[in-house]
Amino acid sequence: MIKKWQFRLSPTARCIQPQFSENVGEELALLSMLRITHGLMFALLTLCWQPTIARANPAVPASFNVRNFGAKGDGIADDTPAIRAAFAAAAKTTISIPTPGTAHHYSQNNVYFPNGRYRLTDALMPTANMVGEGNVILQQSDTEKDIVASKSAWRWRIHGFTFLGGRHHLHIGNANRDSGRIIIDNCNFYNAAGTAIRIRKGSNSTQATITNCTVLNCDQVLVNWCDMTKFADTWVTTARTMKNKAAIENHGILLIEHMLGVPLVQAENDQRWIDNHGGLTCRNVRFGGEFAGMTIVVNWTRYDATYPVIPISVVIDNCHVYALGNPARKSMVYCEEIPNQIIVTNNNGLPDLPLVAVSDKLDLDTYFDDALKRDPQTLKFLIGPEQVEVLFRNAQLPEQMRPFQTNQVWGNAPPTTGNWQRGTLIRKREPKGSVAATAAGGELFGWYCVDSGMPGSWQPVRLDFSEVHAKAP
Repeated sequence: MIKKWQFRLSPTARCIQPQFSENVGEELALLSMLRITHGLMFALLTLCWQPTIARANPAVPASFNVRNFGAKGDGIADDTPAIRAAFAAAAKTTISIPTPGTAHHYSQNNVYFPNGRYRLTDALMPTANMVGEGNVILQQSDTEKDIVASKSAWRWRIHGFTFLGGRHHLHIGNANRDSGRIIIDNCNFYNAAGTAIRIRKGSNSTQATITNCTVLNCDQVLVNWCDMTKFADTWVTTARTMKNKAAIENHGILLIEHMLGVPLVQAENDQRWIDNHGGLTCRNVRFGGEFAGMTIVVNWTRYDATYPVIPISVVIDNCHVYALGNPARKSMVYCEEIPNQIIVTNNNGLPDLPLVAVSDKLDLDTYFDDALKRDPQTLKFLIGPEQVEVLFRNAQLPEQMRPFQTNQVWGNAPPTTGNWQRGTLIRKREPKGSVAATAAGGELFGWYCVDSGMPGSWQPVRLDFSEVHAKAP
């Protein structure tokens, strides 16, 4: 018997599918009823001829779903025990295999939170990665309790959460375990009585990446103790009640990039953006001018002159800076102690604001003696001339710091303080009058250090254009 085509609607392929039939008469009757021409039939066969393919169901996280352990996510029930049970179950699947010569091979499961509001009465102690659907809300009403706390966060990720209330939202770290990696992404932090993200002291051998987050009205935003932390693509609005501290506290190495900062300032509270005790780089950051802004960086740790040097540094590049709202430290960088390196370049929004100011408590005449004994190259200061809206007086370092300045030093007289090296040239700022000789020897260009010392011996440098003018027609 001749086999013919029969049509059926496939729910998986979502089109008409060809199928063999044994009954030619039925087939012809079907075609007659449908009045399908041979040409149309051929087109249908051509377009719809495809094998039936089994399609996977929509992605379901292959992880430990907290709802399966009894969490409600309704904002009413206490979900702490259920979530802890999910973590306990996930911990049993963790794989950690010793590897000769390096860190363990490590595999850790995910604990999955469907969208909802999960009320907590105690801290969660994660033993697995945390994945939230959308921006799951974890809420803690007790301002003495953390939301997530861990002393063993080593290779750990968290994504897709909103933290509300409590003391510290993420209070995490490890006992300096080598090759640590912490990733915090797409999270929101609201109203922490303490710190939104507090990385524990001792977590030096960990790299932390914090991206695509929003921090609103937390007493502090970040406390960093890692040897390499990136804080990028974030929105930060500080807490108006923050007092005698900084929104960000750095004890390790910290890069801040593409942060939009909105300061809510109380002038009497000595507020600042960053307290630095380590290596700090800020690039393309908006340190906003709301309520006149606040001091960008206060450096608290003295330069390191021991071998090998682990430098304390402050680098601020290509930032929008408004920092007039803290009368106690009205400057962009305020030094309670002076670091090894200060680089300030390509910034704007700095009307009548000193770029660098130093505490009156420091005796600058003797402050750099240790560096001079060890190696003057341990100190490097660069104040770029391309800052927008910066008055000359505000771009000048204290005179005792200028011998360590790597770009051109300007002045209106030879220095009277500081330890200067032979060969240094100080250029006179804005020579007045014509470039023609106005004094014996020509126009004063600057001063040249002919003998090293404190402050060294200086000779004037003049430009004599008399011959040029004499030959002019």
